[in-house]
Parts: sequence; C-alpha cells; structure tokens
Amino acid sequence: MKLMIKFFSVVTLAVALVACGGQAPEEVNLSDEQDLRSYAVGAASLREAQQLIDNVLEEFPDLDNAEKQNIMVIGFIDLLHLSPRAEMERFQFELENRGITEENMLSDLPEIMEYTPAEDDEVGEMLYTLGAYMGVQVLTIHDLLLDQEKGLTGAAVIAGFSDSVAGESRLTDEEIDEQWEIIRDTLTQTSENADEPMSENLAIGVRFQQQNAAREGVMVTDSGLQYEVLREGDGERPTAQDRVEVHYQGSLISGEIFDSSYDRGETTTFPLNRVIPGWTEGLQLMQVGAKYRFVIPAELAYGASERADGLIQPYSTLIFEVELLSINPEE
Repeated sequence: MKLMIKFFSVVTLAVALVACGGQAPEEVNLSDEQDLRSYAVGAASLREAQQLIDNVLEEFPDLDNAEKQNIMVIGFIDLLHLSPRAEMERFQFELENRGITEENMLSDLPEIMEYTPAEDDEVGEMLYTLGAYMGVQVLTIHDLLLDQEKGLTGAAVIAGFSDSVAGESRLTDEEIDEQWEIIRDTLTQTSENADEPMSENLAIGVRFQQQNAAREGVMVTDSGLQYEVLREGDGERPTAQDRVEVHYQGSLISGEIFDSSYDRGETTTFPLNRVIPGWTEGLQLMQVGAKYRFVIPAELAYGASERADGLIQPYSTLIFEVELLSINPEE
C-alpha cells in the first residue's frame, strides 16, 4: 500500500487527539479469570496489525507510539461501541453479517473519545480503520464466548489493546498464547446453544491468522487479508474490472490441498470481480509475474458456505499461493 501524506498533518491530528483526551480504561484485575481472558484478547488483537504498523513507521519514522496509539485506540473503541466514524457502511455490513448488535456488544466500555481527523490524512485514516477492524475481531470472539457464558469485559479488552500498542503489555507472549488455548478449548466445547462447526472453525482460523501475521514478511490489509510476497513481478497491476490468468493452489490451514491448477496442468482465467473478496483484493496488489501467498479470513472467502465437496467447511480460513501470469489475455 502506497501511503501519501504530509508529516505535518499527522502531527496536527495527534496533537488534537491528545488535547481532546478521553476516559482512560479502568483498572483491570488480571487475577480475575474474565479480566485476564479479556486483556489477553485485546493484547493479541495487535498481532494482526503489527507488520502493517511497522511498514508505516519505516516510511514515516517521525510517527511515534503516542500518535499511533491515539489514532488506533480511538478506532478500536469506536467499533466496540458499534459507532465507527469511518467507512460506516463497510463496518455496519461486517457487524450485521456476524450478527453483532447492541444486545451482544461488550459491557463496561470507556466513553467514546472526541476528535476531528485532519483532512486528506491517509495514514491517520488507515490507522483508525485498522483499529476498528481489530475491534470487529474482538466482538466476533466475544459473541462466540457468550454462548458459553464466557464473554469479555470492555475495560479489560481496551486495556490490553492500549498497553500493547504502547509496548507495555502486562502479559508475555507465552501468557497470551496460553489464554488463547483456553479460549479455543472453550469455543470448541459441545453446547446445545452453540453452532459447533462455526465456533471451532472460526476460532481455529482466527488463531492461525494471529500466528501467521506475526511471521516476518507477512502483510495485513485493512480488511484482514494477509499476504506474503514469494516472488516480485515487473508488469502491470490488474483492476477489479480486468480478467486475469493465474496459476494457483488452494489449501486449508491444516495443509490439505482442495484445489490446484498446477495439478490440472492448465492455467485459469476469470474476471477479477467475480471471485471471492480475498482474491479480488489480493490480486490487485500483484504485478504480472509475481507470486503471492494469501491467508484469507472466512469473511473474505466463503463465509458460512460449504465448498469443494465438503473439504471447505463453514467459516474456514483459506490459504492460496497465486501466480499472476497475464491481464486480459486474448481469448
């Protein structure tokens, strides 16, 4: 992602945010099971975004943690209140698609912080959106945990997220991983009120995404699509309206291959706007000649649908290795 912004506008926004302030998250008790679980989920949320944040800092080294924290945490808190102030239609669709309403939102949330973003602030907008996207993931986990009466507390979630953004997490990576294992076990327990395949597949997928995002070289877009450049290209990039010719292999996070043009011995051509959202977005990042590895969350893949004769279960995270061979090839 090429980000074009003047450093002055970023500083202006950061100063405005500090001046407006906001209610700090309440103290959390990490000896309490629910607060500990909630804090760990908030802290782990940053892992998906860390590579993208690092890339922003490489391009704009004058951005410090305080500025980044203000923008991202505001977006995070806004979304947890179900009140995003940017890309409202997109986030409302995401929330409705996941069945998240005021009835199952987090309790014990700090107040929304007031701020006015600077005009044409692309970096600020990206960081706000990134924080909001992390909020969507938290609400998804919270909603699933509610089925087991193990929901999250808002103050502890935000404390975990804020501390991690500031580099001051009160939990080690190992302690966060331990809590995620407990959450995974909770979500995969049999329950008369829980959709077990959804709970298990979604929980496993989110956990895999968290781990993959921490790997060196993995990039994460605002939508949650993860990609890794296996080989750079030197040609044009397609638009959503183009037809593309590709070679690809699709697999589950278990490593099981469910589709491969390589195995069929022939390339595939299709309109880019008629495939799953993860492909439509991901291939537009590529130049002809490139080969990328994509990790695609369920909401950017097939969602609740079952595909590939049952190999792709509902709410599955998918992996694709894709080579972009040409754009608008002749019939």
